[in-house]
Amino acid sequence: MNNKIGKDAKLLIINDLFYSITAVFLETFLVAYFLKITNENIFVVATYYITLYTLMGLGNICIGRFIKKKPNRGKIFLSIGVFLRATFILSIVLIGSKVSNYHILIAIIYSISQIFYWCAHEVIYVDVTNENNRKKFMSLKKIFSKIINILIPIVLGASIELYSFSKIAIYVLFISVLEIISVLLIKNSTKISDKGKYSITKFLKCIKENKMHKEKYYNLSSIAYGMVESVISTIIIIITIMTFKTSINLGILTTIFSICSMITLLLYNKYYNKNNSKYILTICSVILLLSVIGLLIDINKITLVIYNFCYANIFCIFEVTYNARKGDLVEECKIENYKEEHIGLSAFTISLGRVTGYFLMMIVALLNDIIYFKLLLLIITLIAPIYCLLMNKTYL
Repeated sequence: MNNKIGKDAKLLIINDLFYSITAVFLETFLVAYFLKITNENIFVVATYYITLYTLMGLGNICIGRFIKKKPNRGKIFLSIGVFLRATFILSIVLIGSKVSNYHILIAIIYSISQIFYWCAHEVIYVDVTNENNRKKFMSLKKIFSKIINILIPIVLGASIELYSFSKIAIYVLFISVLEIISVLLIKNSTKISDKGKYSITKFLKCIKENKMHKEKYYNLSSIAYGMVESVISTIIIIITIMTFKTSINLGILTTIFSICSMITLLLYNKYYNKNNSKYILTICSVILLLSVIGLLIDINKITLVIYNFCYANIFCIFEVTYNARKGDLVEECKIENYKEEHIGLSAFTISLGRVTGYFLMMIVALLNDIIYFKLLLLIITLIAPIYCLLMNKTYL
Protein backbone atom coordinates (compact mmCIF):
# COMPACT_ATOMS: atom_id res chain seq x y z
CA MET A 1 0.00 0.00 0.00
CA ASN A 2 1.56 3.25 -1.18
CA ASN A 3 0.28 6.09 1.00
CA LYS A 4 3.01 8.55 0.10
CA ILE A 5 1.77 12.09 -0.57
CA GLY A 6 3.08 13.56 -3.83
CA LYS A 7 4.47 17.02 -4.56
CA ASP A 8 1.24 18.42 -6.00
CA ALA A 9 -0.73 17.13 -3.02
CA LYS A 10 1.75 18.84 -0.69
CA LEU A 11 1.35 22.12 -2.60
CA LEU A 12 -2.41 21.77 -2.27
CA ILE A 13 -1.99 21.33 1.50
CA ILE A 14 0.11 24.52 1.62
CA ASN A 15 -2.62 26.34 -0.29
CA ASP A 16 -5.21 25.02 2.14
CA LEU A 17 -3.16 26.25 5.09
CA PHE A 18 -3.21 29.78 3.70
CA TYR A 19 -6.93 29.34 3.18
CA SER A 20 -7.41 28.24 6.80
CA ILE A 21 -5.78 31.47 8.05
CA THR A 22 -8.27 33.62 6.15
CA ALA A 23 -11.09 31.24 7.16
CA VAL A 24 -10.54 32.11 10.83
CA PHE A 25 -11.08 35.75 9.91
CA LEU A 26 -14.02 35.28 7.53
CA GLU A 27 -15.93 32.44 9.18
CA THR A 28 -15.36 33.07 12.89
CA PHE A 29 -14.65 36.73 13.47
CA LEU A 30 -16.96 37.97 10.72
CA VAL A 31 -19.87 36.41 12.62
CA ALA A 32 -18.59 38.03 15.82
CA TYR A 33 -18.35 41.37 14.02
CA PHE A 34 -21.88 41.06 12.64
CA LEU A 35 -23.17 40.47 16.17
CA LYS A 36 -21.18 43.39 17.54
CA ILE A 37 -22.35 46.05 15.08
CA THR A 38 -25.96 44.81 14.85
CA ASN A 39 -26.53 44.51 18.59
CA GLU A 40 -26.53 40.69 18.37
CA ASN A 41 -29.01 40.49 15.47
CA ILE A 42 -29.05 36.78 14.63
CA PHE A 43 -31.48 37.38 11.74
CA VAL A 44 -28.76 39.24 9.81
CA VAL A 45 -26.30 36.36 10.33
CA ALA A 46 -28.87 33.78 9.18
CA THR A 47 -29.82 35.83 6.10
CA TYR A 48 -26.16 36.23 5.16
CA TYR A 49 -25.52 32.49 5.28
CA ILE A 50 -28.76 31.52 3.52
CA THR A 51 -27.82 33.81 0.62
CA LEU A 52 -24.24 32.51 0.58
CA TYR A 53 -25.01 28.80 0.58
CA THR A 54 -28.00 29.00 -1.77
CA LEU A 55 -25.80 30.62 -4.42
CA MET A 56 -22.93 28.22 -3.70
CA GLY A 57 -25.14 25.15 -4.11
CA LEU A 58 -26.48 26.29 -7.46
CA GLY A 59 -23.20 27.80 -8.64
CA ASN A 60 -21.08 24.69 -8.03
CA ILE A 61 -23.35 22.66 -10.29
CA CYS A 62 -23.14 25.27 -13.05
CA ILE A 63 -19.38 25.89 -12.95
CA GLY A 64 -18.64 22.17 -13.09
CA ARG A 65 -19.59 22.35 -16.75
CA PHE A 66 -16.70 24.74 -17.49
CA ILE A 67 -14.18 22.77 -15.44
CA LYS A 68 -15.08 19.54 -17.21
CA LYS A 69 -14.85 21.27 -20.59
CA LYS A 70 -11.39 22.71 -19.77
CA PRO A 71 -9.90 20.14 -17.33
CA ASN A 72 -6.35 21.48 -17.74
CA ARG A 73 -7.37 24.88 -16.37
CA GLY A 74 -8.36 23.71 -12.92
CA LYS A 75 -5.77 25.78 -11.09
CA ILE A 76 -6.77 28.86 -13.10
CA PHE A 77 -10.30 28.54 -11.72
CA LEU A 78 -8.80 27.98 -8.27
CA SER A 79 -6.69 31.14 -8.62
CA ILE A 80 -9.75 33.12 -9.69
CA GLY A 81 -11.49 31.89 -6.55
CA VAL A 82 -8.61 33.07 -4.36
CA PHE A 83 -8.53 36.45 -6.14
CA LEU A 84 -12.27 36.94 -5.66
CA ARG A 85 -11.92 35.91 -2.02
CA ALA A 86 -9.29 38.65 -1.62
CA THR A 87 -11.73 41.05 -3.31
CA PHE A 88 -14.33 40.03 -0.75
CA ILE A 89 -11.94 40.84 2.09
CA LEU A 90 -11.16 44.18 0.49
CA SER A 91 -14.89 44.96 0.21
CA ILE A 92 -15.20 44.44 3.97
CA VAL A 93 -12.31 46.86 4.51
CA LEU A 94 -13.95 49.49 2.32
CA ILE A 95 -17.44 49.09 3.76
CA GLY A 96 -16.20 49.06 7.36
CA SER A 97 -18.81 49.40 10.10
CA LYS A 98 -21.63 49.53 7.52
CA VAL A 99 -20.97 45.93 6.51
CA SER A 100 -24.24 44.73 8.06
CA ASN A 101 -26.20 47.05 5.74
CA TYR A 102 -24.70 45.28 2.74
CA HIS A 103 -24.64 41.72 4.09
CA ILE A 104 -26.57 40.40 1.07
CA LEU A 105 -24.13 42.05 -1.35
CA ILE A 106 -21.02 40.71 0.38
CA ALA A 107 -22.65 37.27 0.60
CA ILE A 108 -23.03 37.35 -3.20
CA ILE A 109 -19.39 38.37 -3.69
CA TYR A 110 -18.18 35.72 -1.27
CA SER A 111 -20.34 33.00 -2.86
CA ILE A 112 -18.84 33.65 -6.30
CA SER A 113 -15.32 33.29 -4.88
CA GLN A 114 -16.27 30.08 -3.09
CA ILE A 115 -17.88 28.61 -6.21
CA PHE A 116 -14.72 29.08 -8.28
CA TYR A 117 -12.46 27.97 -5.46
CA TRP A 118 -14.12 24.83 -4.14
CA CYS A 119 -15.35 23.27 -7.36
CA ALA A 120 -11.84 23.48 -8.85
CA HIS A 121 -10.19 22.58 -5.54
CA GLU A 122 -12.14 19.35 -5.11
CA VAL A 123 -11.40 18.20 -8.67
CA ILE A 124 -7.68 18.81 -8.11
CA TYR A 125 -7.88 17.13 -4.67
CA VAL A 126 -9.37 13.95 -6.16
CA ASP A 127 -6.67 13.85 -8.86
CA VAL A 128 -3.59 14.49 -6.69
CA THR A 129 -4.61 11.89 -4.07
CA ASN A 130 -5.69 8.26 -4.19
CA GLU A 131 -7.62 5.79 -2.06
CA ASN A 132 -4.47 4.79 -0.17
CA ASN A 133 -3.28 8.26 0.85
CA ARG A 134 -6.51 10.29 0.95
CA LYS A 135 -7.17 9.75 4.66
CA LYS A 136 -3.55 10.66 5.43
CA PHE A 137 -3.81 13.76 3.21
CA MET A 138 -6.96 14.99 4.95
CA SER A 139 -5.63 14.20 8.43
CA LEU A 140 -2.31 15.97 7.88
CA LYS A 141 -4.02 18.96 6.30
CA LYS A 142 -6.33 19.32 9.28
CA ILE A 143 -3.50 18.82 11.78
CA PHE A 144 -1.43 21.57 10.16
CA SER A 145 -4.45 23.85 10.03
CA LYS A 146 -5.04 23.22 13.73
CA ILE A 147 -1.45 24.22 14.44
CA ILE A 148 -2.13 27.50 12.63
CA ASN A 149 -5.31 27.92 14.65
CA ILE A 150 -3.35 27.71 17.89
CA LEU A 151 -1.98 31.22 17.38
CA ILE A 152 -4.08 32.92 14.70
CA PRO A 153 -7.39 33.13 16.67
CA ILE A 154 -5.72 34.79 19.68
CA VAL A 155 -3.83 37.23 17.45
CA LEU A 156 -6.94 38.11 15.46
CA GLY A 157 -9.20 38.22 18.50
CA ALA A 158 -6.86 40.53 20.43
CA SER A 159 -6.19 42.68 17.36
CA ILE A 160 -9.90 43.18 16.70
CA GLU A 161 -10.39 44.32 20.28
CA LEU A 162 -7.28 46.58 20.37
CA TYR A 163 -7.36 47.98 16.83
CA SER A 164 -10.15 47.50 14.31
CA PHE A 165 -11.76 44.78 12.17
CA SER A 166 -10.93 46.68 8.97
CA LYS A 167 -7.24 47.08 9.79
CA ILE A 168 -6.80 43.36 10.42
CA ALA A 169 -8.56 42.61 7.12
CA ILE A 170 -5.67 44.29 5.28
CA TYR A 171 -3.23 41.78 6.77
CA VAL A 172 -5.49 38.89 5.80
CA LEU A 173 -5.62 40.30 2.27
CA PHE A 174 -1.83 39.92 2.08
CA ILE A 175 -2.19 36.24 3.03
CA SER A 176 -4.54 35.80 0.07
CA VAL A 177 -1.78 36.99 -2.28
CA LEU A 178 0.54 34.29 -0.92
CA GLU A 179 -2.24 31.77 -1.45
CA ILE A 180 -2.49 32.64 -5.15
CA ILE A 181 1.26 32.05 -5.51
CA SER A 182 0.97 28.60 -3.93
CA VAL A 183 -1.87 27.71 -6.33
CA LEU A 184 0.15 28.66 -9.41
CA LEU A 185 2.97 26.33 -8.31
CA ILE A 186 0.71 23.28 -8.67
CA LYS A 187 1.72 21.62 -11.94
CA ASN A 188 -0.79 18.78 -12.22
CA SER A 189 -4.26 20.31 -12.07
CA THR A 190 -6.62 17.66 -13.45
CA LYS A 191 -6.33 14.46 -15.43
CA ILE A 192 -7.50 14.84 -19.00
CA SER A 193 -9.70 12.17 -20.53
CA ASP A 194 -12.63 11.84 -22.90
CA LYS A 195 -15.48 12.22 -20.41
CA GLY A 196 -18.27 13.48 -22.60
CA LYS A 197 -20.47 16.45 -21.83
CA TYR A 198 -21.23 17.61 -18.30
CA SER A 199 -24.70 16.51 -17.19
CA ILE A 200 -26.06 16.21 -13.65
CA THR A 201 -29.23 14.63 -15.04
CA LYS A 202 -27.25 11.93 -16.83
CA PHE A 203 -25.21 11.31 -13.67
CA LEU A 204 -28.35 10.89 -11.54
CA LYS A 205 -29.70 8.46 -14.13
CA CYS A 206 -26.40 6.55 -13.98
CA ILE A 207 -26.67 6.31 -10.19
CA LYS A 208 -30.20 4.92 -10.44
CA GLU A 209 -29.56 2.47 -13.27
CA ASN A 210 -26.35 1.08 -11.75
CA LYS A 211 -27.77 1.02 -8.21
CA MET A 212 -24.93 3.08 -6.77
CA HIS A 213 -26.13 2.92 -3.17
CA LYS A 214 -22.87 4.28 -1.82
CA GLU A 215 -23.24 7.44 -3.92
CA LYS A 216 -26.89 7.81 -2.92
CA TYR A 217 -26.15 7.49 0.79
CA TYR A 218 -23.19 9.83 0.51
CA ASN A 219 -25.32 12.65 -0.89
CA LEU A 220 -27.97 12.06 1.78
CA SER A 221 -25.25 12.18 4.44
CA SER A 222 -24.04 15.40 2.80
CA ILE A 223 -27.35 17.10 3.64
CA ALA A 224 -27.06 16.05 7.28
CA TYR A 225 -23.39 17.02 7.35
CA GLY A 226 -24.21 20.49 6.01
CA MET A 227 -26.67 21.14 8.83
CA VAL A 228 -24.27 19.96 11.54
CA GLU A 229 -21.12 21.51 10.07
CA SER A 230 -22.28 25.07 9.53
CA VAL A 231 -25.17 25.78 11.88
CA ILE A 232 -23.68 24.34 15.06
CA SER A 233 -20.40 26.21 14.55
CA THR A 234 -22.32 29.48 14.06
CA ILE A 235 -24.50 28.82 17.12
CA ILE A 236 -21.40 28.15 19.20
CA ILE A 237 -19.83 31.44 18.07
CA ILE A 238 -23.04 33.32 18.91
CA ILE A 239 -23.35 31.72 22.35
CA THR A 240 -19.65 32.27 23.06
CA ILE A 241 -19.84 35.96 22.15
CA MET A 242 -22.98 36.40 24.26
CA THR A 243 -21.45 34.54 27.20
CA PHE A 244 -17.86 35.78 27.18
CA LYS A 245 -18.63 39.16 25.54
CA THR A 246 -15.27 39.70 23.76
CA SER A 247 -13.46 38.36 20.69
CA ILE A 248 -10.34 37.74 22.78
CA ASN A 249 -12.05 34.94 24.71
CA LEU A 250 -13.44 33.55 21.46
CA GLY A 251 -9.89 33.41 20.13
CA ILE A 252 -8.49 31.77 23.28
CA LEU A 253 -11.18 29.07 23.29
CA THR A 254 -10.67 28.38 19.58
CA THR A 255 -6.94 27.97 20.17
CA ILE A 256 -7.37 25.57 23.12
CA PHE A 257 -9.79 23.39 21.20
CA SER A 258 -7.50 23.41 18.17
CA ILE A 259 -4.76 21.81 20.28
CA CYS A 260 -7.14 19.12 21.52
CA SER A 261 -8.57 18.35 18.08
CA MET A 262 -5.03 18.08 16.67
CA ILE A 263 -4.40 15.20 19.07
CA THR A 264 -7.72 13.67 18.06
CA LEU A 265 -6.70 13.80 14.40
CA LEU A 266 -3.41 12.06 15.12
CA LEU A 267 -5.33 9.21 16.78
CA TYR A 268 -7.83 9.18 13.93
CA ASN A 269 -5.11 8.87 11.30
CA LYS A 270 -3.58 5.94 13.18
CA TYR A 271 -6.67 3.92 14.09
CA TYR A 272 -9.60 4.84 11.81
CA ASN A 273 -10.39 2.46 8.95
CA LYS A 274 -13.38 1.05 7.08
CA ASN A 275 -13.76 -1.83 9.52
CA ASN A 276 -14.12 0.27 12.67
CA SER A 277 -15.77 3.35 11.15
CA LYS A 278 -19.20 2.25 12.35
CA TYR A 279 -18.09 2.15 15.98
CA ILE A 280 -16.03 5.35 15.94
CA LEU A 281 -18.70 7.46 14.25
CA THR A 282 -21.41 6.07 16.55
CA ILE A 283 -19.38 6.87 19.67
CA CYS A 284 -18.74 10.38 18.37
CA SER A 285 -22.44 11.07 17.80
CA VAL A 286 -23.36 9.76 21.27
CA ILE A 287 -20.75 11.99 22.95
CA LEU A 288 -22.03 15.02 21.05
CA LEU A 289 -25.60 14.28 22.13
CA LEU A 290 -24.60 13.89 25.77
CA SER A 291 -22.63 17.15 25.72
CA VAL A 292 -25.63 19.17 24.52
CA ILE A 293 -27.68 18.21 27.60
CA GLY A 294 -25.76 20.68 29.78
CA LEU A 295 -26.49 23.57 27.42
CA LEU A 296 -30.16 22.66 27.33
CA ILE A 297 -30.33 22.78 31.12
CA ASP A 298 -28.34 26.00 31.50
CA ILE A 299 -26.15 28.01 29.14
CA ASN A 300 -23.12 29.06 31.18
CA LYS A 301 -19.36 29.10 30.78
CA ILE A 302 -18.87 25.52 32.02
CA THR A 303 -21.56 23.87 29.86
CA LEU A 304 -20.46 25.95 26.87
CA VAL A 305 -16.82 24.91 27.20
CA ILE A 306 -17.80 21.23 27.56
CA TYR A 307 -20.00 21.28 24.45
CA ASN A 308 -17.48 23.33 22.48
CA PHE A 309 -14.73 20.88 23.43
CA CYS A 310 -16.78 17.86 22.34
CA TYR A 311 -17.88 19.49 19.10
CA ALA A 312 -14.37 20.65 18.14
CA ASN A 313 -12.91 17.17 18.62
CA ILE A 314 -15.76 15.18 17.13
CA PHE A 315 -16.43 17.35 14.13
CA CYS A 316 -12.83 17.18 12.92
CA ILE A 317 -13.43 13.41 12.58
CA PHE A 318 -16.71 14.03 10.73
CA GLU A 319 -14.98 16.48 8.39
CA VAL A 320 -12.01 14.29 7.47
CA THR A 321 -14.27 11.27 6.96
CA TYR A 322 -16.69 13.22 4.76
CA ASN A 323 -13.98 14.66 2.50
CA ALA A 324 -11.99 11.43 2.26
CA ARG A 325 -15.10 9.51 1.21
CA LYS A 326 -15.83 12.14 -1.45
CA GLY A 327 -12.62 11.21 -3.22
CA ASP A 328 -12.75 7.47 -2.50
CA LEU A 329 -16.20 7.04 -4.02
CA VAL A 330 -14.94 8.25 -7.40
CA GLU A 331 -12.76 5.13 -7.55
CA GLU A 332 -15.03 2.73 -5.67
CA CYS A 333 -18.10 3.53 -7.80
CA LYS A 334 -16.01 3.83 -10.96
CA ILE A 335 -17.38 7.29 -11.80
CA GLU A 336 -14.15 8.90 -13.01
CA ASN A 337 -16.00 10.19 -16.06
CA TYR A 338 -18.57 11.82 -13.78
CA LYS A 339 -16.07 13.30 -11.35
CA GLU A 340 -17.19 16.90 -11.85
CA GLU A 341 -20.85 15.92 -11.55
CA HIS A 342 -20.09 13.99 -8.36
CA ILE A 343 -18.41 17.05 -6.85
CA GLY A 344 -21.12 19.41 -8.08
CA LEU A 345 -23.90 17.22 -6.69
CA SER A 346 -22.23 16.88 -3.29
CA ALA A 347 -21.73 20.67 -3.20
CA PHE A 348 -25.44 21.11 -3.88
CA THR A 349 -26.57 18.64 -1.22
CA ILE A 350 -24.29 20.06 1.47
CA SER A 351 -25.56 23.54 0.62
CA LEU A 352 -29.12 22.23 0.91
CA GLY A 353 -28.36 21.10 4.45
CA ARG A 354 -26.72 24.40 5.34
CA VAL A 355 -29.57 26.51 3.97
CA THR A 356 -32.12 24.38 5.84
CA GLY A 357 -30.23 24.85 9.09
CA TYR A 358 -29.87 28.61 8.70
CA PHE A 359 -33.52 28.91 7.73
CA LEU A 360 -34.38 27.34 11.08
CA MET A 361 -32.00 29.81 12.73
CA MET A 362 -33.81 32.67 11.00
CA ILE A 363 -37.12 31.45 12.46
CA VAL A 364 -35.55 31.28 15.93
CA ALA A 365 -34.23 34.82 15.50
CA LEU A 366 -37.76 36.05 14.73
CA LEU A 367 -39.22 34.23 17.73
CA ASN A 368 -36.54 35.86 19.91
CA ASP A 369 -36.74 33.42 22.82
CA ILE A 370 -33.85 31.48 24.39
CA ILE A 371 -36.06 28.39 24.67
CA TYR A 372 -36.33 28.14 20.87
CA PHE A 373 -32.60 28.78 20.57
CA LYS A 374 -31.92 25.77 22.81
CA LEU A 375 -34.45 23.71 20.85
CA LEU A 376 -32.65 24.54 17.60
CA LEU A 377 -29.33 23.45 19.09
CA LEU A 378 -30.91 20.14 20.15
CA ILE A 379 -32.49 19.54 16.72
CA ILE A 380 -29.26 20.22 14.86
CA THR A 381 -27.25 18.06 17.28
CA LEU A 382 -29.71 15.20 16.72
CA ILE A 383 -28.79 15.33 13.02
CA ALA A 384 -25.25 14.12 13.89
CA PRO A 385 -26.28 10.45 14.47
CA ILE A 386 -28.22 10.55 11.19
CA TYR A 387 -25.08 11.74 9.40
CA CYS A 388 -23.06 8.92 10.98
CA LEU A 389 -25.66 6.30 10.03
CA LEU A 390 -25.75 7.43 6.40
CA MET A 391 -21.96 7.74 6.17
CA ASN A 392 -21.52 4.20 7.51
CA LYS A 393 -23.78 2.95 4.72
CA THR A 394 -21.29 4.30 2.15
CA TYR A 395 -18.83 1.64 3.37
CA LEU A 396 -21.22 -1.30 2.83
